[in-house]
Amino acid sequence: MKIKVWTDNNNRLLNWAYMNDSRPVGSTDDGQQIIGVDSTDGLYENHASIIDGKVVPDADYDPDADRPKPEASPEQQMLAALYARVMKLEGGEKNE
Repeated sequence: MKIKVWTDNNNRLLNWAYMNDSRPVGSTDDGQQIIGVDSTDGLYENHASIIDGKVVPDADYDPDADRPKPEASPEQQMLAALYARVMKLEGGEKNE
């Protein structure tokens, strides 16, 4: 498949978009590049470079660690606070 890539002066990937496969590989009229890729895996904006028409992801980048963690809802926060109070009242363990 073919994609259009926007890069900075250091060939760092800033953005990308799918392109029609009939488009030729190479520079575009607006100064960007069209490259061929087998997969969009590794197309991490701001965490990859384009070297010799190939996508090279940063070796130390973990996209899963970069995702924001969901915050607890107000109901979940209330339940956690209630659970903490109960555990404190009970001494932190079951009474036998």
